[in-house]
Amino acid sequence: MRSGFVLLLFLLLPVLVMAQGRPPLGKPFLMAPVVLDGRPLTEAWLFPRDRAEEFSVEARTLLEAVKPYMKDELFLRLQSNVTSDGVLTTQSLEAVGFLVSFDPPTLELRLSLPAKYRKAQDLDLNFVEFENQKYLRPDQHSGYLNLRTQQSWQYGPDVESERRPLTGNLELVENIRGFVFESSADFLEDADSQWRRQDTRIRYDDEERMIRYTLGDLTFRSTGFQITPSIAGLAATREFAIQPYKTLRPLSDTEIIIKRTSIVEIYVNGLLFSQVRLAPGVFNIRDFPLATGQSNVRIKVKDDLGQEEVYDFSLLYENSLLARGVEEFSYAAGLPWQASGGDRAYDDSAAFVSLYNRRGITDQLTVGLNYQGYYEKMLLGAEVSGVSNLGYLSLQVAQGSQSSQESGFAERLTYRSLDKVMGRQMPLLLALEFENQDREFSPVTVQDPVVDPLRYLRRYDAQLNFRLDSSWLWGVGANTLEYMTGEDQRTYRSNLMIPLKSQMRLEFVYNKILQDKEEDRFLISFYWNESQGYYSASSYYDSLQKTTNATVARNNRYQYDDYRWNANIQNSELGNTRSISGEYLKQPFSVRLDHMNNAQQGSEYNLTSLGLNTGFAWVGGHGAFTQPVTDSFVLLHAKNLEDGQAIMINPTGDRGQAQLGPRRTVVLRDQSSYYRNTVNVDITSLPMGYLLDKEFYGTQTTYRSGILLDLKIAKKVMVKGQLLTSSDKAVEYAAGDVFDANGQLVDNTFFTNKQGRFLIEGLEPGVYRVVTDQSGLAPFTFEIPGNADKMLNLGTVKTGTKEQR
Repeated sequence: MRSGFVLLLFLLLPVLVMAQGRPPLGKPFLMAPVVLDGRPLTEAWLFPRDRAEEFSVEARTLLEAVKPYMKDELFLRLQSNVTSDGVLTTQSLEAVGFLVSFDPPTLELRLSLPAKYRKAQDLDLNFVEFENQKYLRPDQHSGYLNLRTQQSWQYGPDVESERRPLTGNLELVENIRGFVFESSADFLEDADSQWRRQDTRIRYDDEERMIRYTLGDLTFRSTGFQITPSIAGLAATREFAIQPYKTLRPLSDTEIIIKRTSIVEIYVNGLLFSQVRLAPGVFNIRDFPLATGQSNVRIKVKDDLGQEEVYDFSLLYENSLLARGVEEFSYAAGLPWQASGGDRAYDDSAAFVSLYNRRGITDQLTVGLNYQGYYEKMLLGAEVSGVSNLGYLSLQVAQGSQSSQESGFAERLTYRSLDKVMGRQMPLLLALEFENQDREFSPVTVQDPVVDPLRYLRRYDAQLNFRLDSSWLWGVGANTLEYMTGEDQRTYRSNLMIPLKSQMRLEFVYNKILQDKEEDRFLISFYWNESQGYYSASSYYDSLQKTTNATVARNNRYQYDDYRWNANIQNSELGNTRSISGEYLKQPFSVRLDHMNNAQQGSEYNLTSLGLNTGFAWVGGHGAFTQPVTDSFVLLHAKNLEDGQAIMINPTGDRGQAQLGPRRTVVLRDQSSYYRNTVNVDITSLPMGYLLDKEFYGTQTTYRSGILLDLKIAKKVMVKGQLLTSSDKAVEYAAGDVFDANGQLVDNTFFTNKQGRFLIEGLEPGVYRVVTDQSGLAPFTFEIPGNADKMLNLGTVKTGTKEQR
C-alpha cells in the first residue's frame, strides 16, 4: 500500500509542479514577455539554451495566447509537440511557421507568423476589442425594482381646488441564470381596483441561435397583413439584437490579406469611415454603414515600409432583406385576455396562433410565409422581396377568412428606388405602393368583426423626393383611398426641408384633402439644436387648427447632480396653454416638477404635479438605490473606499456616468443588452498610497441583467530595511520571494544591495515571510500594521542560518 502511494506521488509530482506555474526544468530560467508582430502577447517562463531543440518556453500560457492567430490544423500540430515537462521548444514553433528570436537586451521572445499560416479573422468596425481580454458577463442573480409616482393638484378661478388621485407604476425584473421574470403594475388611488397588473412574463435567450423564448403575456412581432392582439402564452422569436455585431443583412465578403503590420483605412462612398492598425493576417472586414442601394467601399492598406495596396468592393444593400441562409421568425400561441378589475381574465375556449418565417434565399432575394388562426378564422400569407440596381421591390399576399364560407384576398406591392447607385447619391428617390383588400377579406381578430368606417378596399400612394444642392430636400406625393363605405379620399402633398445651418432647419408641409369637402392644410416648422445637444428649440404653425406652438428645452449634460427642463406655449382660436417642467437628477432618484396653465373657451385652471422616480438594483448580495433602470446595468462596489473619497466612473468632464462616494455601491444604468462596453474607473482621484487592481473593465450584459464589479481598492505600503546575519554581517546581493500569511507569492523581486539594504513596494497590511536564494540563510518575517503610513522602515533585520532556526 505504501509503495503504491509513493509510486502515485512520483507520477503526480510533475503535474503538481506544473500547477504551481513554472515547468520543472533547471536553471537558467526567467519570466519574460512574448511579443508577436511587435506587440506584447503574454508573459511566460523561458528556459534559454544555445540550441533551438533545447530552448524552451512554457506551453500552456503560449498556446492560449497564439491560438486565436493560428490555423486550426497548425495549432493542433503545435499542441501535439508539448513535452512531458509542459514546454515547447523553439524548434517546434519554427516547424509550424513561426519565426522565433530571443533578444537578450530586452529579455523578449519575439515571434512572427506569416499570413499564410494565420487564421482569417473578422474585423468588426462597430466596436474595439478590449485589450484582448474577455468581457465580463453576468454570473449571479440580478434584478431591479423601479418606482415611478406622481401627485397632482388642480386649482384656479374656474375649477374647484383639490388634490388629484395619486398615480404610480411599479416594475420588477429578476434575472436568475438567464431566466428573466418581469412584471409591472399601475396604481390609481381612487380606482375601484387601485392596483392594476400589467404584462407579466418569463423570458430566456438562446444566445447561440438568437432565439428569445417568452412565457406569459406576449408582445410578439407580425408581418404582412397580420395583427397582434393581447394574448398570454408561449412565443419563440428570432432576435437579431442578441448578437448585435453579427452581419445578418446582405453584405458581400470583403476579405483582405495583410502581409506586414499596416494602417488600414476604410472608405464608404468616398468618406473615411474607420482607420485601424492591424498585424499581418487574413481579415474579413464587415458591418459597414451602408445606404440603401449600391455603395462603393474602398480599403487602403499602407504597411510600415510605406507600400500601399487598395481593395475595391461594390456592395448592394437593403435593410429589409436577409443575408443568404439567414432566417427570421416568430412563433406564438396563447389565450386572449381582457382587463378584469385589477387583474386580467383569460379566455381559454380557444387559442390564438400566430406564425411567420422569412428566409434569405440569396443576398438579393428574401421570401416568407405567415399564418394566424383563431376558432374558424384564418389568415395565410406569403411575401417575396428583392433588390437590384433598378430598386427594391416587395410583394405581400394573404388570404383571410372569418369562416370556411367567407374568405377574400389582399395584396400589397411596394417599390423604392435606391439611395445610391455605384456609390453616388441619387438626386431623385421614388416610392410607390399599391394595396388591395377584397370585401370578403378579413384579418384574424379576437373580437367579432364590426364594420369599420375607415376600412378601405384599395390604396394607392406615390412619393417623389428631390435632393437639391446636396442638403435641400423637396418632395411631392399623392394618395388615394377607396373606402368600403363612404366617399373615396384623395390627398396631395408637398414638403420642403431647408437646412439653415448644421444644427438648424426649416420645414414646409402642404396637404390638400379631397373627400366630402375640400381641405387645405399648411404647416411650417422650425428646429434648432445646440452643437453639443444641451439646448434645443422648435416651433410650428398649423393653418388648419389655427395653432401656434413653441418649445425650448435644456437637456442634462450628466446623469446625476444635473437637471433638465422644457417650456411650451401653444395658442389657438379656442385659447392657450402654457406648461413648464423640470427634473433634477441624483444618482439614487430623480424629482420632477410640472406645471400647466390652461385657458380654453373662457375657462382657466392650473395643474401642478410633483413626481418621484427611483429604483433599487441588485447583483448577488450587493445592491444600491438608483434612478429607474430600463435595460441592463453594472453594479460597482468598493468595500475599502475611505470616507470623503470620490471615484468617477466613465468620467466625462467634471463628472462621470456614475460616482462612488459617499456611497460604496453605485449603479451604472442603461447598459444596452449584449453590447460590449468599457467601464473606466478613474483612479486619479485616489489618494497617495491607494491602488486599484484594474482601471478598465470590459462588460457585456445580457437581456435585462446586471454585472457586479467588486473593486479592489487597497492601501499599499513601501517597506525598507537592512538584512544582516546573526553576526551583524550584511547579506549581500540576495534575491528572494515574498509570501503572505496564506503562503501565496505576492512579490518575486526582493533584492539586497552590497550593504544588505532592500526595498519592497506595493504591500498591504499583514504578515509576510521572505525566502532568499541564499541556501544557508533562514527565512525572516515582518508585519505591516493596519495603521501603517505609506512607508514602513523595518530598520535592521537579523536572520540566522537554517540550522539556528
